[in-house]
Amino acid sequence: MKADGKIGIGQAIMVMMLSIGITNHVTLIPLLLSKAGRDAWLSVIIGAIPFAVWAYALFFINRRIKQMSLSQWLLLRSGKTVRHLLLAPIILCLYLMALVNLIDTQTWTTVNYLPQTPEWVTALALIILCVFASYGGIASVGITSGILLPAVSLLGMFVAFGNIPKKDYTQLLPLFQNGLMPTLHAMVFVGGGFTELFLLLLLQHHIRKPLRAVHYIVMIAIVLILTLSPLTGAIAEFGPVESTRQRFPAFEQWRLLTIGKDIENMEFFSIFQWLSGSFIRITLCLLLLGELLVLRTKKQRKYVMFVLGASMIALTSLPYSDMQFVTFLSKIYYPFYLLVMVVVTLILFLLSLRKPTRLEDVSHDP
Repeated sequence: MKADGKIGIGQAIMVMMLSIGITNHVTLIPLLLSKAGRDAWLSVIIGAIPFAVWAYALFFINRRIKQMSLSQWLLLRSGKTVRHLLLAPIILCLYLMALVNLIDTQTWTTVNYLPQTPEWVTALALIILCVFASYGGIASVGITSGILLPAVSLLGMFVAFGNIPKKDYTQLLPLFQNGLMPTLHAMVFVGGGFTELFLLLLLQHHIRKPLRAVHYIVMIAIVLILTLSPLTGAIAEFGPVESTRQRFPAFEQWRLLTIGKDIENMEFFSIFQWLSGSFIRITLCLLLLGELLVLRTKKQRKYVMFVLGASMIALTSLPYSDMQFVTFLSKIYYPFYLLVMVVVTLILFLLSLRKPTRLEDVSHDP
């Protein structure tokens, strides 16, 4: 790897796969099943159509930015006030992305394998690792993703193919037993998953070569597979009723996996999968938050990273139930995230249609 502090396009895609993959497996699937039931998989396919158009708008913006940081481009294109107004909701979304994943990780850890360990201890251990990793910059995140992703992917294929004898894909049908509206309502959650591709716009100045349209097409296909595979697997293995009752249906599939008659209980592999995705996701969010907050010195960066991490620990320690957290996800987080990403993308698209300013032309000169 070149010592220029940047990552290649392949590394960027691997970072995105781990970051988006964990939320689509963990947070998104139970919400889709609770809203649309058996038809949840169809809502993903239908939802991919309008968000493919949205992804093209994202690519258009990316091409106009010409590998400048979004913050710098907004400053040159529209001034400080507009930049602050647009970056504020993005910063809030990044913070919530990290916080939601930290809470889900904390809950899953307590329920599955550390029931006697205080939840704040689990959250603290993970957030400390992520804060220190964020100091290393995007290059370290890219290298780590390149190491973790192959193992995570192989384990994913292992559980998917290993459980084929236990799958009954006829349970995906019939469709629309409860009408069309549940499927359409679930598309809000689908949109929340797809619009996380906005992270590519925040990462593009860290990538050595400009992203092309084919890279966005590849990422749409990857997000589609990362969502459909565990979703259809959960319905095929547990049925539409039982899978809807489960809190983490994608990882419950590990409990069914056996090798012959003598080897079972291999769900410990899911711990590696989950923590790999959570580590990359939270670290990436912290890193991008540090950039968007325009921290000029390493000392400022370390201080703010510490404050952000400490605030997340404090929020995870508040007295709320998991039911209240799931309600927050379905009623507030995903609708808010989808609205922010669509509105911000539309505004950036309109700004990108304007002719470049003289300052932009100067900044792009070699």
